[in-house]
Amino acid sequence: MAKELSGAGLRGQSAGETALCTVGKTGSGLTYRGYDIEELADKACFEEVAHLLLYGKLPNQAELDHYKTKLMSLRELPQALKSALELIPKDAHPMDVMRTGCSFLGNLETETDFSQQQDVADRLLATLPAIILYWYRFSHDGVRIDTLNPSVDSLAGHFLAMLHSDTPNPLHEKVMNASLILYAEHEFNASTFTARVCASTLSDMHSCITGGIGSLRGPLHGGANEAAMDMIEPWQTPDEAENAIMEMLANKDKIMGFGHAIYRERDPRNDIIKKWSKLLSDEVGDTHLYAVSERCEAV
Repeated sequence: MAKELSGAGLRGQSAGETALCTVGKTGSGLTYRGYDIEELADKACFEEVAHLLLYGKLPNQAELDHYKTKLMSLRELPQALKSALELIPKDAHPMDVMRTGCSFLGNLETETDFSQQQDVADRLLATLPAIILYWYRFSHDGVRIDTLNPSVDSLAGHFLAMLHSDTPNPLHEKVMNASLILYAEHEFNASTFTARVCASTLSDMHSCITGGIGSLRGPLHGGANEAAMDMIEPWQTPDEAENAIMEMLANKDKIMGFGHAIYRERDPRNDIIKKWSKLLSDEVGDTHLYAVSERCEAV
């Protein structure tokens, strides 16, 4: 069930209508075009979900193969964009890199007609991971990676292959795929609302998405995940975490990453990614952060 929201700003106000997503209403509390998020995360690949959201239907096998091939063909970055990414310092925030890369690409591949929107969306799906990883590998390792990589047909696998210059670990690819699905859509969140406001002025897609990235970068939106990790990483034991959380509660400090403003009972995405988190921690034989986060959740 969704919480009844009220307060300052746009809390509790209707931002518009959407056929893409319901939050806090039916099934697990999150659906994409009527499909429950738990079913999609368990049975679908990210490309199927992207096709569902962008084109209105889950693809059959032939349509999925065609869509994957299309996305693979759109991965290459223009040389001018690569040169610009090489100028961004090593200590830049990845969200800033993505924002700059998206905006710069809009200068190189300008839109001339609104009918191009679907193709621009697919191009951005294919290139945004490459933008982040090209900058990261060049700034941190001095490596100019090949962003095409035709041997990997999934976006999740392609991201990991660019990151490690190796065939992706199957478990890691499954986790990445699930994470991409869980974050693919969330109704009228701040970044979506920002992009829609920009679109309402008849601006171009690159400007709209750049604005959305800027909103997502904020610590009260997408940055909350990063803030949660910054909070729990220093704690060495669950007991230490519990004591710190209790002190924060007593001081009425904000605790990032636990609970959600929309969901009354639970965020359905949490149970899904929690399962994968446990598998990852078991695989590497380091479960202390998982145990710490579980204690934080329990408190």
